Amino acid sequence: MILTLTLNPSVDYTMFVPTLHANDANRVQRVEVDAGGKGLNVSRVASQLDASTFALGFSGGPAGNFVVSVLEGEGVPTHFVRIQGETRTNFSVEESERNAPPTTLNAKGPTVHEEEWQEFLQIYEAKLAAAEWVVMAGSIPPGTPIDAYAVLTQMAHEAGKRVMVDADGPAMMHAMQARPHLIKPNREEAGRLLGREIATTEDAAQAATDLLPMLHNHSGVVLLSLGKEGAVMATRSGLWRAESPDIEPKSTVGSGDSMVAGFLASIVRGDPHEVALQWGSAAGAATATTDGTRLGQKKVIELLFDDVRVHRLR
Repeated sequence: MILTLTLNPSVDYTMFVPTLHANDANRVQRVEVDAGGKGLNVSRVASQLDASTFALGFSGGPAGNFVVSVLEGEGVPTHFVRIQGETRTNFSVEESERNAPPTTLNAKGPTVHEEEWQEFLQIYEAKLAAAEWVVMAGSIPPGTPIDAYAVLTQMAHEAGKRVMVDADGPAMMHAMQARPHLIKPNREEAGRLLGREIATTEDAAQAATDLLPMLHNHSGVVLLSLGKEGAVMATRSGLWRAESPDIEPKSTVGSGDSMVAGFLASIVRGDPHEVALQWGSAAGAATATTDGTRLGQKKVIELLFDDVRVHRLR
């Protein structure tokens, strides 16, 4: 079972306009509302691929109820600790006449109180027994310890579970000290971890190789996503490159989370890492073909699987 942790979920509003004009009135063509959160996305796509998954997190107020209802409507089992604050709401603007990333406004999230954090830890510890992988992804809300991901990773280690972390900034730095098994940075996040620019595919391959010793001693994996250029993967047994299928991308929102879901769904089936990389790349590409916050669907992922080219670099 893939257990996902989303400490700071959201309700995501995406507004579609022809072109965004700053400091002026804009006519919105349509609005989409969805549940947001990196861990939630992993569970939703993993469920599409028939992997057993469970989503754990915090929720507060009507916004939190909406997030839970979206997952339950998709058949994803959940347990969200109720908090006093209101689950955050994020806004994005996508421009139909420009091939550009969306403009996003992300709230910091509600404050999680100590007793709420302790309740989460108790539920998490109980859920660990059934987990094969634990996915910790996204930002950490106010009130939770800055080393929350390190604490949660250590608990998973003690329970004999494998851990994937997808975060940025101090939260990720602390998580790395606990040595997770799998990380999936993009080139900018990997650059921040290593303190250098990653400009080329060759740079990315070297970065993945350099990050590998920072992970778990025996089974570390680095997935370094490169957007339309694909991804590189470093493991103890080698280095691989995946070339993305030829698609017309509409939005990259959720593509990285989908890659994680496709990769882990394949791993828990017993596939080798290079096959899992192919599934992860197909899932990420499938989500990139959707607009707004929509995620890739199983049929599209399966169609794109054979179009992903994976080859060994060394």
